[in-house]
Amino acid sequence: MWYVIQTMTGREEELVRMIRRQLSRESYTDCFVAYYERIWRKQRQSLVHVERLFPGYVFIVTENPQEIYFQLKTVPAMSKLISDGMFTFLPLEQGEEEFLRDMLADDHIIRLSFVDKDVKGRVRQVSGPLKRYLNQVERYQYKKRYALIRLQLLGQERTAALGIILPEDVRRELAYGKVETPQDVPEVYRVEREENVGQFPVGSQIAVVSGELTGIAGILKKVRKKTVDVGVNLFGQDISMEVPKESVQIIS
Repeated sequence: MWYVIQTMTGREEELVRMIRRQLSRESYTDCFVAYYERIWRKQRQSLVHVERLFPGYVFIVTENPQEIYFQLKTVPAMSKLISDGMFTFLPLEQGEEEFLRDMLADDHIIRLSFVDKDVKGRVRQVSGPLKRYLNQVERYQYKKRYALIRLQLLGQERTAALGIILPEDVRRELAYGKVETPQDVPEVYRVEREENVGQFPVGSQIAVVSGELTGIAGILKKVRKKTVDVGVNLFGQDISMEVPKESVQIIS
């Protein structure tokens, strides 16, 4: 079963390290802090933050809760919290456990859910962790890139913000910003950028081989669906010209 240990906000990973160091590994299956990904927009860049899902809570999976409790009482720091009545060790309900099992990836992080909406803001497609719990979504905050979802935790109804990613984010390169988890995460959230798709890599030497600008050569600056931007130097000035894709050829 899954149990929750309440601790001071900001000290969650410290408690996890202490449990892993002090308690018998045979007495529990896993001990972790739950996190979620969230996109923050800053200076036209999309940054993925990894934040605590439930600040102040540590989860432990065990079939021997009494043994865990008595082992914790032998740790001086935990013994004082227990004696002062500042220690909570409670089981999750089956539905609460199932929800977290569904949502959390192997590294205990809830990944971003893709959300596509129409021009009126109505959701028309959802994929990722959020898909199975659409009936629990209270509202979407598209500008802040999260969905507010209702859930049960320790027998109480709560709300939590789960990160979403929109089509315009997918077309950009996402980078990791603030990361609260001590676990290793990729430095770059690798998303193939529109400029680099297909047979025209940005930065290539390119020549115009047909049309009014035949003979012009330069650097490929940007790729669109039907056209490309070619950067050339004319009369001592660097300028960019938009030409049809079928009119250009890569030199190198």
